[in-house]
Amino acid sequence: MGTSKGYLPPTGHLWSETKRAVSSMNRNNYSSSSIGKAISSFSKASSGTRNQGNAAIGASGAKALNFADLVKSIGLDNALNQVGLAHLAGQDPQAVFEGLVNYFSEGTNSLQQSIADQAMQEYMEEMMGSVRNKDELEDAFAKLESEVFIQDYLTKYVQVSFFTNFAEKINALCKDIGQAVKMQERIKEFIRLEIAENYKRDGLKSGSATLSWTTKIRACRINISS
Repeated sequence: MGTSKGYLPPTGHLWSETKRAVSSMNRNNYSSSSIGKAISSFSKASSGTRNQGNAAIGASGAKALNFADLVKSIGLDNALNQVGLAHLAGQDPQAVFEGLVNYFSEGTNSLQQSIADQAMQEYMEEMMGSVRNKDELEDAFAKLESEVFIQDYLTKYVQVSFFTNFAEKINALCKDIGQAVKMQERIKEFIRLEIAENYKRDGLKSGSATLSWTTKIRACRINISS
């Protein structure tokens, strides 16, 4: 997970504050409080692109949830036929996985959609971790719960978005690649736990002081706002 080649992080007062907060994480050995301040600052700085983020994960997320509903009602092969992926019916799980990742992607050139697509790929890769055959792949989609999916996909999106902007800076601040990987995992875990806690407490209906992004699904669209 890292910064896209050729991508220049945004500039401005809020982004400058976020960059300082990211540097502060390193000085404070990536403590929970320093990570929290960096994520909170990042959330505020990202407010200008939040509507684009809404549309990006909403489009990809809706496709994934709709496909899972089809698998539950008519089975994997019939679901593939229904969404125009008949050529994948009967294929091995890896081929189906690759085809679905492309299908869930909206294929636009916007940064937010690229982040959403990367988050979806990472989510799918984790889901495929225990899949060994077609029946297990069908079972994985049949058991997909919308609320769990929203929480997990949002987590991936925030993680990918943060590291798209700051992975290179974090890597440069760490003494070696081993420390950089360890610290990135610590940040990802903080984001996961923060979103999980919000979701458990109030369904993400209101943001926390640390991570003010909220989520809910309405008419097959995921909305995030501060």
